[in-house]
Amino acid sequence: MILSYPAFKFMGLRSSLPLPHWTVVVSQVLFYFVLEDFIFYWGHRALHTKWLYKHVHSVHHEYATPFGLTSEYAHPAEILFLGFATVVGPALTGPHLFTLWLWMVLRVLETVEAHSGYHFPWSPSNFLPLYGG
Repeated sequence: MILSYPAFKFMGLRSSLPLPHWTVVVSQVLFYFVLEDFIFYWGHRALHTKWLYKHVHSVHHEYATPFGLTSEYAHPAEILFLGFATVVGPALTGPHLFTLWLWMVLRVLETVEAHSGYHFPWSPSNFLPLYGG
């Protein structure tokens, strides 16, 4: 995140006041969820091909039991590969720093929940049709 700041600044990231209107924040975050879900689906599917699974994605599947923090346990190549899905939306829209941070927090909470073995009432899949499968 820290290393990406200069790139986001170049793409229009703002950090000054005033904060963006709540409708802008909500619409951008919804766009990020939909775009990230689409890119993540195809990237994750590719990671389950024989070669990529054996050499990259198998690290993520070393834990057999549902445990939220395993969501972030992955091969460095996978982190870069699937991390692209998380940052492409903000890179395209040049959001306010508040919106970017909110998106990152929501994204981490969502992936931890997805790997926890539980389904919570505040899950994005309850509010976005077709989200997360």
